[in-house]
Amino acid sequence: MHWREKELLNVLNGKMTTTEIVARVNMSKATALKYLDGMKEKNLVDGEEIGTAKIWFLKNEEEIIEKKIKILIADDDKNVVNIIRYFMDDQYEILEAANGKEALGMVFARSPDILVLDIMMPEMDGYMVCKELKEHDSTKNLPIIILSAKASVNDKLKGIGLGIDDYMIKPFDPRELEARIKMRLKHIADMD
Repeated sequence: MHWREKELLNVLNGKMTTTEIVARVNMSKATALKYLDGMKEKNLVDGEEIGTAKIWFLKNEEEIIEKKIKILIADDDKNVVNIIRYFMDDQYEILEAANGKEALGMVFARSPDILVLDIMMPEMDGYMVCKELKEHDSTKNLPIIILSAKASVNDKLKGIGLGIDDYMIKPFDPRELEARIKMRLKHIADMD
């Protein structure tokens, strides 16, 4: 959950107008409305319009579940997936795909927050997956970290040319991968 959403949840008490909420938080009315509308889509809050005023209120507490960040690991090597799952499963929701076609399907079906992608996979390689994702409006901004044994500068340049966000070489340290994932997600949150 974004920190601005948490800030809004903390001030929301009973039924409140947008103006009352903005008076209690450090953000503009437009920013507050953007996050409130997003929170409504996530089923955290609800709103109703009374005349020109918009009234906001919390959904039932039982319905609010902190959503974990979803990381899709697309790699045909089950050991790589297991290493990442072992190190990150407690803080993130780890999704997995064993080939490029499955990775594409998972992106559209489960909307991960970030994709960790191998290049050499059966059915469709990582470069083709990148190309496909960057061609769709709904997925063109999905952060992609390539994690591959292909270590040449040409491989890296090809990935960069396709719009990837980062490139790591196998063998890898899962702590570094986690740090790069956090850095990428923080960069996106800062842009919001």
